[in-house]
Amino acid sequence: MLRTTERWKAGRAEGWKKGRNASDPTVQPSSLPPPAATGTLGFTITELLIVLTLIGILSVISMPALKGFAATRRLKASAYTLRNLLTFARDMAVTDRTTHLVVLDFDNQRYWLASSETFDPSNPLTSALTAQNSTVVAAAQNNINTNPFTTGTSASQAPLARSSGVLGVPYPMEQAVTLATIITNHNGRTVQVDSGVAYIYFSPTAASEDAFVYLQNARNQVMSVTVEAASGRVRVRQLTAQEIEMLGFEF
Repeated sequence: MLRTTERWKAGRAEGWKKGRNASDPTVQPSSLPPPAATGTLGFTITELLIVLTLIGILSVISMPALKGFAATRRLKASAYTLRNLLTFARDMAVTDRTTHLVVLDFDNQRYWLASSETFDPSNPLTSALTAQNSTVVAAAQNNINTNPFTTGTSASQAPLARSSGVLGVPYPMEQAVTLATIITNHNGRTVQVDSGVAYIYFSPTAASEDAFVYLQNARNQVMSVTVEAASGRVRVRQLTAQEIEMLGFEF
């Protein structure tokens, strides 16, 4: 009798729910998905190990590419720094009406700006270092001559004072980048230099000499810095493997 009563109550409640849903359209049965089982949202140790393994493999594969990118970046940085100094020498020559030079020291892998007033072609290394010392003296003399308590000014010292932060200061090459060789035209004669000291000059008319400076990195990539004789314009370009082979340089 008790079980019959319970079944009767359950059937009556179910019928009441169905009747209410039918009479009231705002009441709809729930469409939400059943709750997920507990413990199914985490990662297993096997999955984590697989992800870490894939990360390690990708790192090993990409490492040579990253090293190559860094080597190329250093090579280009050296080439553009040299180009900027050559362009500055050209501008200084035109502005100050004095021949300026960029001296290339292949033995010590560096280069710097020099002025014709202190540059000695027979001993360019010593002359360039003397130019750096002369800059300090010229700056001091210029300060004295511009003192309001003194009379007279020396116009010949002004160019050295304006380039005092650059003149004679050596620029070293980037890491793993070599100042390989230069091909230039001195007095109508083609000269190739890969040791010792060479230089590129710019006259007050911006004219220079045809020059090709080659820089190389550890991956045998080569950048060329070229100077046009008539205009003194400086350009930078990376050589292809075919061009390097065609030029016949043994780097």
